[in-house]
Amino acid sequence: MRDYKKLLEAGNAAQLEKLKVNSHKQGWDNIPFEDSFNGLVDEVKELREAFENKPTTETYRDGLLAIRNEVADVANYAHMIIYRCNSFLDEEKKW
Repeated sequence: MRDYKKLLEAGNAAQLEKLKVNSHKQGWDNIPFEDSFNGLVDEVKELREAFENKPTTETYRDGLLAIRNEVADVANYAHMIIYRCNSFLDEEKKW
C-alpha cells in the first residue's frame, strides 16, 4: 500500500530545508509564470547533473544529498507554480 503520509513528510522536509537555505531570496507570491517555469527547467538540468555524477563509495552520501537537494528545488518550483495557479483560480483572474 502507498504510504502518502511518509512520502509527503520526506518530500516536505527536504523542501523546507532548501527553502530555509534560500530564505534570502525573493518570495514566490508575485514571480511571473515564465520565471517560475524557467527556474523549474534550470533545476531539472541541475538534477540531471547530480544524477550524472553518480555517487561512488567515497562520495555516496554526498551524492545522495546532492540529488535530494536538487529534487527538493524542482519540487519547490513546481509548488510555486501550483501556488500561483491557485491564487489566480481563487481570484478568477488571468495571468
